[in-house]
Amino acid sequence: MNKKFHFLDDGGEMGRLMREKDWSLTPLGEPDGWPQSLRTTVNIILNSPFPMFLFWGKTLKSFYNDAYRPILGNDGKHPKILGLNGKQAWAEIWEEIEPMLKVVTEKGESIWRENLLIPIYRNGRIEDVYWTFSYSPVKNEDGGVSGVLVVVTDTTEAVLSERRLKESERRFRELANLSPVWIWITDKDINVEYANRALLDYIGFQKEEDFTGQVWKQVVHADDIDVVSAGFANAAEKQSEFALEYRVKNAATGKFEWFKVLGVPKFEEGEMVGFIGTGTNIDKQKSFADHMKKEVNLRTKELANSNTKLEAMNKELQSFAYISSHDLQEPLRKIQMFSEILLDKEYDKLSDSGKVKFEKIQSAANRMQSLINDLLSYSRTDTEERVFEVIDLQNLVDDVKGDLSEELKKKDGKITLQQSRELEVVPFQFRQLMYNLLSNAVKYSRSDVPPVVTIETEIITNAKTFDSSLINKKEYVKITITDNGIGFEEHFSKKIFEVFQRLHTKQEYVGTGIGLAIVKKIVKNHSGFISATGELNKGSVFTVIIPKEK
Repeated sequence: MNKKFHFLDDGGEMGRLMREKDWSLTPLGEPDGWPQSLRTTVNIILNSPFPMFLFWGKTLKSFYNDAYRPILGNDGKHPKILGLNGKQAWAEIWEEIEPMLKVVTEKGESIWRENLLIPIYRNGRIEDVYWTFSYSPVKNEDGGVSGVLVVVTDTTEAVLSERRLKESERRFRELANLSPVWIWITDKDINVEYANRALLDYIGFQKEEDFTGQVWKQVVHADDIDVVSAGFANAAEKQSEFALEYRVKNAATGKFEWFKVLGVPKFEEGEMVGFIGTGTNIDKQKSFADHMKKEVNLRTKELANSNTKLEAMNKELQSFAYISSHDLQEPLRKIQMFSEILLDKEYDKLSDSGKVKFEKIQSAANRMQSLINDLLSYSRTDTEERVFEVIDLQNLVDDVKGDLSEELKKKDGKITLQQSRELEVVPFQFRQLMYNLLSNAVKYSRSDVPPVVTIETEIITNAKTFDSSLINKKEYVKITITDNGIGFEEHFSKKIFEVFQRLHTKQEYVGTGIGLAIVKKIVKNHSGFISATGELNKGSVFTVIIPKEK
């Protein structure tokens, strides 16, 4: 390495290669014999951050800097073309570049080319490369042209990117014009830069230049133009997407139809330059929605009227309940009271026939009293306030068993709860439910067999298999009440829950036919389900399913 050639100092890899090269073996000779113009130019290109190449002398020997080095790629011309004649270094493109070099060397003129395709050998093959470059004369001490300075940029990627962009845009336009949906691009002032065929045909326009922001006022319904302007302006201010619904005039029919227009901001180099969007005809959906809205309003009014009637009915029911609990029962109590007095004071004076008649009067009054009480219970299951509380089923069953103790003792009956559970219920209603079911099980026992009633409970999560209105995976408590009584025929399994339905005469079993209807209402109030199965003279099974928690 000869360090006395200071114009070759630094220069990175190419400076080192020039310093290490044995120039004595080339026509140029040692660098100390190079003309000052060559030394100065080489020093300039070695220290330049721009890609530079120098053709020098009559044979146009090659010099280049580190910035130019990547242009040559790998497995190509580098570094063997350093100091090589131009024709040898660039044999594959010599016919193309020689005429341009002569313009500089012979006429002393500079030339400029942009994005010119000149294939070169690099990376082990001939590649198509696009160049933007200038050829400038380098003059010697005598004023003559001794070399050509090339400042060059490989623009292949930029050219190909632009081509890809244009091709992408061409395909976009082709596809957009096939779409039945509006597709559009605007600038930030709502001037349309692109509109597909569907949009242009709808509003009766022909390219996009006539479709400026002001055109919206011609095609958008007057009542909706403020919606459009405000929507675009707000989106432009916030640089956000938007969704608008407004009416647009159909050029073919002259009618306005509803469209839903969606837009997103379009950015270039970090700056918002407009919007890209779509428009979909929603006129039929809108008409249907308006129709449905009218239907809903109509049904709402009808429902309001029904609710008004229902409230009136509820008031009448409350009045009935009041009358039943006070006014109707007052004369009934007097009938019972005076019947008891007559039977107590005058019983011996009555004939046998009179005694029977008075007993029937008293029995009928008692049945009337039971019927009124049951009707009151039935009506109250809907009207009374429902306050849910957590109870222990065992306590409730024990309470009911206490009420039924006389009947159980008389018939030598037994009620057994196998597993207790905690339930969230309306306590007084659920007590009524258990009382009705257990008292029925004791009442409808066989005359020759002591009643045995078994209550079993379990937690289930497949409630929908019992009834479609229930919810799977939700925890329900299943309560099964099994007795050994008179049972019933299977085709009565649903009928027995209806009001005033009796499977037996009042002479056989006392009752009003309302008890199980009350039970069904209570189960419904708890969002549950009840069913019954039976076998004549063998017994019956009642299954109650209610949510474990409200």
